[in-house]
This record gives sequence, structure tokens and C-alpha cells, in this order.
Amino acid sequence: NTNPNDDDSDDDGLLDCEEINTHNTDPNNTDSDGDGLNDGDEINTQNTDPGDTDSDNDGLNDGDEVNTHNTDPSDSDSDDDGLTDGSEVNTHTTDPNNVDTDGDGCSDGSEVTIHNTLPTNVDTDGDGLEDCDEISSHNTNPNNADSDGDGLNDADEINTHTTNPNLADTDGDGLSDGAEVNVYSTDPNNTDTDGDSLTDGSEVNTHNTNPDDSDSDDDGCLD
Repeated sequence: NTNPNDDDSDDDGLLDCEEINTHNTDPNNTDSDGDGLNDGDEINTQNTDPGDTDSDNDGLNDGDEVNTHNTDPSDSDSDDDGLTDGSEVNTHTTDPNNVDTDGDGCSDGSEVTIHNTLPTNVDTDGDGLEDCDEISSHNTNPNNADSDGDGLNDADEINTHTTNPNLADTDGDGLSDGAEVNVYSTDPNNTDTDGDSLTDGSEVNTHNTNPDDSDSDDDGCLD
């Protein structure tokens, strides 16, 4: 029973008759659905449903959205990044108010649903290149530190060796870029490092000569 001498028995900002006849809320309970927002605020301020704890069905109750996360309880994706507010908070630990939580240039939604990268880590594979740079600029795999599998990580290829991180043998001499740098100390951008007219690969794989020495046997003749 409501108070016949008080037109708003629960002091929630809604008239008792409105609660009963229009909103189907409890005129004796300031927060009919128990979501942490009073019925009047839900109707008059938040545009949420006072009879539904999660008006936008995003996995966060309306009160938590307003009081804790500062998200819009009537919009399931407050920052429009392609992830619901609930999944950002409960699953991905991303900021539901920031389209690009880690600031790598790719939206949280695209990282999760398209690229399978971590939206909270600018460099998912730890190769020294930011995820979005790998995707947009270098066409490398942001989930693989060594996209071409040549033994050099993508960032080293780009920033140190100026080799192609998508091509295992940049100069096409028959030796992988990693082998040239880490094993033979040859130039991965030059098919014939020592200038003896034999490719580095043929010296190593066929002639058993030194690709860094134009006269491997010191006989006075080029290999």
C-alpha cells in the first residue's frame, strides 16, 4: 500500500500513479529492479528501463554503468568500437569509453574480432612493431614476431637490416636473411657480398667457398 497523503510514497521522483499505471514499477521501492539507480532517475535522466537491471543488454547492470564505469546504460557499446561494454569490462579488460584502449591505431573491436591481437598491448607479438603498424604499413603478421620465418624478427628486418620482413630471402641469393646475418655475416640485401661473381647461396650450398671472401683459398684467383 502507498501513502495516501504522499503522491510519491518512495520519494523516487515518480508519482505513485505513474509507477502503477505507466511504468509498472513499485511505488514503495525507490529502485524497483535493484540495479543501483532509482526509478525516477532511470525514467527522467538515464532513459533506462526501471524494470530491467541491464537495459541495453550489454552484460553490465545499469547502476554499474552509471556509477562505476561511466558508460551509457542505454547503449550497449558506449565507445562504438565494436565490443559491448560488458565484454570490454568483463572479458577484454579494455576501456569501454576508449575506442583504442592501447593506442596502437587499431580499434579494440578490430583487434579482437578481425586481427586476433591484444587490445591492451600495443605490440602483441613483442617484435618491436606496433600491431597497427604491422597491419597497415608493413603487412606483417602482428601475432608472429618473425612473419617470414627467416630467423630475424620483423622489427629488426625493418629498422636494422632494411630487409623485407615478408620475404625470407630478400636478395634471392639462396640464403635466408637470418642465415646471412646470424651465420655467414653476409649482406642480406646483396646477392654477392664479396663481389666474386658467385652468389652467396651458391658459395655456401654448392662450392663450399666463403661468401665473405672473394678468394677463399688465397690462390690469387676469384672464387
